[in-house]
Amino acid sequence: MSFSRVLAVTRKSLGQISGDRRTFAFVLVVPLVLILVFGYGFGGQPTHVAVAVSNTDTGPDGVRLLAALPGGVLDLTNASSAESAYNSVHNGNSWAAIVIGPNFSRDLSTGNATLTVYLDGSSPTTSSAVLNAIQSAIQKAFAGPTGKTPLVIAPAYVYGSASTSFIDTLAPGVMAIVVTFATTILAILVLVREKSQGLIERLLATPLRPWEFVMGHGLSLAVVAAAQSTVVLVASIVIFQASFVGNLGLAFGILMLFALGNIGLGLLISAVAQSEFQAVQLIPFIIFPQLLFTGALFPLDSIPVSFRPVSEFLPLTYAADALRSILLRGWGVGSIGWDILALAVYAGLTLGGAAVLVRRQA
Repeated sequence: MSFSRVLAVTRKSLGQISGDRRTFAFVLVVPLVLILVFGYGFGGQPTHVAVAVSNTDTGPDGVRLLAALPGGVLDLTNASSAESAYNSVHNGNSWAAIVIGPNFSRDLSTGNATLTVYLDGSSPTTSSAVLNAIQSAIQKAFAGPTGKTPLVIAPAYVYGSASTSFIDTLAPGVMAIVVTFATTILAILVLVREKSQGLIERLLATPLRPWEFVMGHGLSLAVVAAAQSTVVLVASIVIFQASFVGNLGLAFGILMLFALGNIGLGLLISAVAQSEFQAVQLIPFIIFPQLLFTGALFPLDSIPVSFRPVSEFLPLTYAADALRSILLRGWGVGSIGWDILALAVYAGLTLGGAAVLVRRQA
């Protein structure tokens, strides 16, 4: 082996990397982006959790309890009645509802007080944060010299239960993530390979139209996405024994709509990229923000407030929310209309954009 020849190849390779500005930026910028995304995305506790409050206590202790709740953890909104507070959770506007009855202060003085807390158990992490915040407030406001309090929390689950497992809440997000990875990357590789082999030019020299070209690839990859979605759904139920209460057919439809958008995104990226390597460079910027800032793996309440608006522009946010609402809350089409609209717009924009770029390259 000639060490000088090895060094010559090394210099040539480094020269190619440093000479390509996209590649050079990829080498330096991606690690920085990833560490920032993971640093801000992981490890946080839920904050600013939406909680409805109905306080009809005729004494002072209801107000005293609410004043003791730790700031920054719960965002309280007043409800006109216990029923209104419950409906706030049932409709998905709040993660929990605290109901303080009219005799709360009197019962507290006799040591027989009960505090009703309605919970959306579709996110055990958030439910746990709410209960911990309330327990901390109870200790702060009413604990005696021995540390005991004359108050019992009575959690009532609107969705899920105290036994809702981690896999139950994780499975819907994982389904959407699997579809994101598989369909987006596969679409990128398929079209870039055809570009590098000159197949696109030859195909578009025939009567084939750009829209037909894009939709043909979209349908073929949709078949693959359907198979993958079926595998993920079945594996979640059979292998991990996830407890789903909603319509599996509707969940499958959401996965397919989301897959079409991802396919369009992959085709759009590959239409812009000049090589497979250039296309692959964009994948981390597409995948990692969606993993961390969409609520697919953990609640959006766990990331810093300043980053939460980012989730509104990421399609995985709507796919994960729709799947979780269907499978864990049992919601139907009418309750997830906004998610469906967002995913439909996503699919339309990406597939339409891919067709336009393919036409320009023809």
